[in-house]
Amino acid sequence: MCENFRRNKLMNKNRDVIALPCLSEVVLKTGDFDRLKNWYTMALGCEPFFTRPRPKETSWTGAQQIAFFKLMGEYPYSQVLGIFEVDGTVDSPSTDPGLHHLQFAHASFDELFDRYDNLKTEGILPAHTWNHGVSTSFYYQDPDGNMAEMNCVNFATEAEFFGYFETESYKKNVSGIEIDAEDYIGQYRSGTPREELVKIAV
Repeated sequence: MCENFRRNKLMNKNRDVIALPCLSEVVLKTGDFDRLKNWYTMALGCEPFFTRPRPKETSWTGAQQIAFFKLMGEYPYSQVLGIFEVDGTVDSPSTDPGLHHLQFAHASFDELFDRYDNLKTEGILPAHTWNHGVSTSFYYQDPDGNMAEMNCVNFATEAEFFGYFETESYKKNVSGIEIDAEDYIGQYRSGTPREELVKIAV
């Protein structure tokens, strides 16, 4: 959470101490508003808290229909995913510089794997599944081709998480290993300890 990082300080030109800001909103633009809104409603398991129909006039954003999803975070550090309908937006992902992927963190393997089950029943399966060493990640492609990563850290404590970045295992293999989701989840639910499941051979 952002609160954990507020202790980190930076200096501005006037040498005043300023807390680091929190990433609070990501907005996707689309040419097929209903399709993308419905996909994220299923993927996130919640309805948007605000939607706006097409207005008579658009602002500088060019947005027509709008939807906002409220994620984790305590006010004023809420996290919001926005979807803007922008006329003329093409369906395929752009090769221009910009967004690579979104990451949605889960508090436990149980939550992550339950979400996998829920999406599977809707016919939505991940395009890629990885044990990155530091985390376990299922990558889903939304209808516009954006990559949405459903993720859970592999360690119980923050110290263990950041400590893994200093290990030989991580230095020799930053990406980790591709996994079979069904096998991985099955091992976990059969009682394989998380510490054993996530271990990557050096």
